[in-house]
Amino acid sequence: MNLGVVDRIRAAVYEVEHHTRTVAPEAGPFTGPVERVYDYCRQHTAHLEAEQQNASEAIIYRQELEHAIAAGDTTVVRKHPCPQCGCWGLYWREAAQRAVCVNHYCTDDNGVSHMWELKRLAQDHVARKSAVAHSAT
Repeated sequence: MNLGVVDRIRAAVYEVEHHTRTVAPEAGPFTGPVERVYDYCRQHTAHLEAEQQNASEAIIYRQELEHAIAAGDTTVVRKHPCPQCGCWGLYWREAAQRAVCVNHYCTDDNGVSHMWELKRLAQDHVARKSAVAHSAT
């Protein structure tokens, strides 16, 4: 058994439970199997405003990205547009623990490629998904 994986799962469960209990104090402690923690979060935040629900979904989605990368699938960042230029040229830079845009025009004032935390990619992903859902109704 890889204890790093166990620690990663425990930290993920703790983060989701802590967030859920912060935004929905009536939720109570999470007592189910770890694979149900996202259901626990969604169940106890379903009554909240869309913004708070999106914050919960962004945590869940970021964790999904983190788990995929930890398992060796860094291609998950390629499914997201660059938050700066909108191109689909992101790749994972392990040393920086960030997604980096490959568009050579997408640089900061020092000429360095823009880099993005998974948190930002997740927030943008959830916001786009929410906007599409709201515009479809």
